[in-house]
Amino acid sequence: MKTGRGLTRLGLALIGVFLMLPTPPVEAARATFGPGDVFVSVQSPLQGGLVQWRNPDGTLNSVLAGAVPGPVEGMAFDAAGNLYVTHWCATIGLTSACTVGNTVEKFTASGVSQGTVGSGYDCNPHALTFDAAGNLYVGQADCTGQIVELSVGQPPATYAVAAENRGSFWVDITPDGCTIFYTSWGPNVKRFNACTNTQLADFNVAPMPGGETQGLRVLADGGVLVSSGAVIARLDATGALVQTYSVATGEAQYWAGLDLVGDGTFWAINYYTSNVYKLDLTTGAVLASFNTGTAAQTAVDVRVSHAAACR
Repeated sequence: MKTGRGLTRLGLALIGVFLMLPTPPVEAARATFGPGDVFVSVQSPLQGGLVQWRNPDGTLNSVLAGAVPGPVEGMAFDAAGNLYVTHWCATIGLTSACTVGNTVEKFTASGVSQGTVGSGYDCNPHALTFDAAGNLYVGQADCTGQIVELSVGQPPATYAVAAENRGSFWVDITPDGCTIFYTSWGPNVKRFNACTNTQLADFNVAPMPGGETQGLRVLADGGVLVSSGAVIARLDATGALVQTYSVATGEAQYWAGLDLVGDGTFWAINYYTSNVYKLDLTTGAVLASFNTGTAAQTAVDVRVSHAAACR
């Protein structure tokens, strides 16, 4: 009994000390997009989709509450830091018509939906990019596959680009505001001059490894980083293949959206696993990774916010 009472007093003393210790602070979710934040569009069978807002290290900050139905696809930032997200067509009831979606949704830099923006979309807007003047180019996956240009105060302009297996599936634009690089889920990186309304020769000098090009970003040296089936490929300014990237994890790999961080690294999505990886652009080393916590084949695009000149 004495021993028991002694242990009880000791336990109470330890509890008292524990209660006096400071409680570790819990980091609250940030309310405004910050430089280096990572955004991932994730398809959902119930909601059509959602956008995960993550910290620069990939940890989850919050989920954006969208107000527009339809599966989420590609994303882009404007110069003010607002986020734009495409929505594919969706149906309600037994009809096969495109009854909802088929548009673009805008979020403020605090993650608040502003509803839909733009018009003139044909079928399944998929990818987005802004030029330096603030004009928005929307690639469409299906139907005509045209690229739609949205300029303030002007009616939508359309560009009838050459297609492969889809329309203008993913798009990016060079700093001159004229040359649009795009992929069409085929073996090439395609180009179109929006200033002269002219189709250009394919950028790549040889068919891309993997044969199914998707996400792409124009590099500062004039080359292109592009998802290509089981690998990510880097082309130099002449269109020659100079490097490929993959992860040595043993998982099946099929790369979708990707984006540059701006410090010699990039994030990319493995669509087969919904894993997202940060890689070194020079060495190909994996620097960070996370899983979206959703089913396989649901993560589509990734975008990185910047303190200035977001796109």
